[in-house]
Amino acid sequence: ALKGEGDLEFLKSIFQKLLVNFTWWVNRKDPTGANVFEGGFLGLDNIGVFDRSAPLPTGGHLEQADGTAWMAFYSQTMLQIALELALHDPVRQEMAAKFFEHFMWIASAMDRVGPHKDELWDDEDGFFYDVLRLPGDRAVRLKVRSMVGLLAVCASTVFPPDVERLPLFMQRARDFIRRHPSLAATIVPPNRIGHGGRRVLALLNDDKLRSVLRYMLDESEFLSPFGIRALSRYHRDNP
Repeated sequence: ALKGEGDLEFLKSIFQKLLVNFTWWVNRKDPTGANVFEGGFLGLDNIGVFDRSAPLPTGGHLEQADGTAWMAFYSQTMLQIALELALHDPVRQEMAAKFFEHFMWIASAMDRVGPHKDELWDDEDGFFYDVLRLPGDRAVRLKVRSMVGLLAVCASTVFPPDVERLPLFMQRARDFIRRHPSLAATIVPPNRIGHGGRRVLALLNDDKLRSVLRYMLDESEFLSPFGIRALSRYHRDNP
């Protein structure tokens, strides 16, 4: 807006700072290396059964639907910045491919292929929930409909046709999907071309998006006269 052109130097500078922060999250908040994250306080009304910034009274740890969706969104943001930089410096394509792969692994961890009772996505309800991992390999899905299940909507990024000008990145992305087809099975297909040659990278495929929006836009659930509730109105009568 000030100069009539993009500020690449700012992008380069902020990318390095964000890279340090992203690495901290991966190293400190993914205790099992399974691409499912604990987040503590993320800046929203994270209504939960436990104080998520304190040790759990049950032992074990809490796999958080909003923390994991936030990391998927973080990966997308880093991917966007890396792609913009790569249009001016092709070497950055390697870093863009890294964050594409990060997103794919996280998306798959949120909803694995096949029936699983210990993952964040609940097929029966069509909603994301936190999962409590207890000592002894036991897991309990905490079926509280709250803001934690809505954050996945934010992890949606539209990419312009410009990405076709980055052959190394495109080849790396195609090869990765070919080697790991199951990672793309539960999300919007990354190779699907949309309006004007655009592509979308999103946690929620068409069916999941409709399901989550069904709750979010329902006045008996999340939609209120004042915006979106942090906790579904359903729990007023079903505490």
